[in-house]
Amino acid sequence: MSMRFWFGVLGALWLAGEGLAVRVFHAADYGIVPGVAAYTASDVARLLADVRQACAQAQAPKADPIRLLFTPGTYEIGLAQCQARTWFISNHDQDNPKRVFLPLEGLSNVELCGNGAFFNLHARIIPFGIWDSQGVALKDFTVDYACPPLSQITFTAVDPEAQTVTFRPLSELKPELDGTRLTFRNPEFRHSPGGGILFEPDGTIAYRTGDLGFNLSNVTANPDGTFTAAGCAHEAFHKGQSMALRGWGRPAPGIVISDSKEVSLQALTIHYADGMGVLAQSSDTLTLDGIRIIPNAAKGRFFSTQADATHFSGCSGEITSTNGRYIGMMDDAINVHGTYLRVQKRIDERTLEAAYMHGQSYGFTWGTRGDEVTFIRSQTMERLAESDNTLEAIEPLDKPETRAGAKRFRLTFAKPLPPEVDPAQGALGIENLTRTPSVNFEHNYVGKNRARGALFSTPRPVYCAYNLFDHTSGSAILLCGDCNGWYETGACTDVTIRNNTFVNALTSPYQFTEAVISICPEIPDLDHQQAYFHREITIENNLFKIFDYPLVYAKSVDGLYIQRNLLEKSAAFAPYHWNREWLTLHHCSNVQAEEPMRSKQP
Repeated sequence: MSMRFWFGVLGALWLAGEGLAVRVFHAADYGIVPGVAAYTASDVARLLADVRQACAQAQAPKADPIRLLFTPGTYEIGLAQCQARTWFISNHDQDNPKRVFLPLEGLSNVELCGNGAFFNLHARIIPFGIWDSQGVALKDFTVDYACPPLSQITFTAVDPEAQTVTFRPLSELKPELDGTRLTFRNPEFRHSPGGGILFEPDGTIAYRTGDLGFNLSNVTANPDGTFTAAGCAHEAFHKGQSMALRGWGRPAPGIVISDSKEVSLQALTIHYADGMGVLAQSSDTLTLDGIRIIPNAAKGRFFSTQADATHFSGCSGEITSTNGRYIGMMDDAINVHGTYLRVQKRIDERTLEAAYMHGQSYGFTWGTRGDEVTFIRSQTMERLAESDNTLEAIEPLDKPETRAGAKRFRLTFAKPLPPEVDPAQGALGIENLTRTPSVNFEHNYVGKNRARGALFSTPRPVYCAYNLFDHTSGSAILLCGDCNGWYETGACTDVTIRNNTFVNALTSPYQFTEAVISICPEIPDLDHQQAYFHREITIENNLFKIFDYPLVYAKSVDGLYIQRNLLEKSAAFAPYHWNREWLTLHHCSNVQAEEPMRSKQP
């Protein structure tokens, strides 16, 4: 045991009235302090080893809490401060090893408090990872990149006739010309993106633009520090706008939570993550309160994360996300789903071979003995009757263990499988019903982001209420599910969308943007679908402040109730959407729909 460990124990603080010894570890005692980083990954590893040792010694049913405290200030974090981990992370690039600043592994009942610390990353780093832990809380800190892989430029002149755009990069960027091609660099990478997202001066995404190309191959430098690009003018480009030039990589989420339970994130700010802001997978009972995933306005940025603000894959228990602010991300504010395995071979009446199918989703825990599962036809997205079963065993076939990057599995079931569970009779997916969460998404602000607002794909109750969706460029809420592309489960059976305000959604066309609220599972053969995919969806007491027509689009729903909503027409943009109806239904049953009452125009 290190002297620092005993110092932490002997320096315990006693909680009044509880009689619990709060063991406190100060990062500064290990040399981890604000300013230029003189500490190394070894110092970080010693700190975490002592915290793990304290956790291991807490044997009582009600274990003593352990606190890990940081001194306020800015921490400059580079590769020398990081540890290597082979982590396979859902919906991210599987380029291992990952570089992690604080891998919080095998912990229980630990609270990490940043005291307002600012963690400034100088490479593609996962700042915090929580693995195989229980009762971990992260509180009160900010994460950002010193120079993120998204490069923002501001247009100083646009010449439509000459097809040129003159622009100034943000001061944090290091632009350089390689002949006539402009590249941006930081200590770890060089990139020259071919397109990006166009922002108006107020930070909203420009009307009817979506993902735009931008040509950096024929660029000249100007004496005043600006650059002029030829052959890239677009009719939407105007002086004063900004563009976030980006690629499509997702190597490093800001906070990753895996195979853990009862994790809470409180009062955290993430200005940039090179992937999702928060990614949780195969975890149970997660609480987010007061999370801000927002652009760093002090640096003039309009973008935040490279992908979703928060993302939950194959989780269980209850996901609670309240009082958050999600702005400027390159995808959704929240996405909750599981992952279908595709059936590849029937071995016998109790045994199948199945596989992960998407290149960014494999290598994480899909299921364990005792999990309840069901089967679905990929073409019609219909659940096979009497196919529910219990997983008896799951064995990886292409790797020594699942978390080493396995894609293929042999699954054994407790009961005989129906004859229809056979890929020779048509493509099939397997859904893990145990690893599906209920969701409370309340009192959040979502806005000025690319793609969509909130995505829910879970059979357990979803309560989405008292949120403000402000200029989500696609649909504000999407209920999806597919067994053919991303292989993201699953069917919703109890969704309440209540007391939300939707302001000018659908300013740009993206996938699944059929209406402000889009219930749009991917069903290749809808004509032959006999049953329904989603069930029991209530949309009530919401305010739609929109410039276009489509409010609700529903496909394959049994039980849709729309009532007591209010519509206030906006003159902010001209209507353009192909859907000219407030409600569109395809293969739906048991629909009770009241057209929203229109408010009086001023």
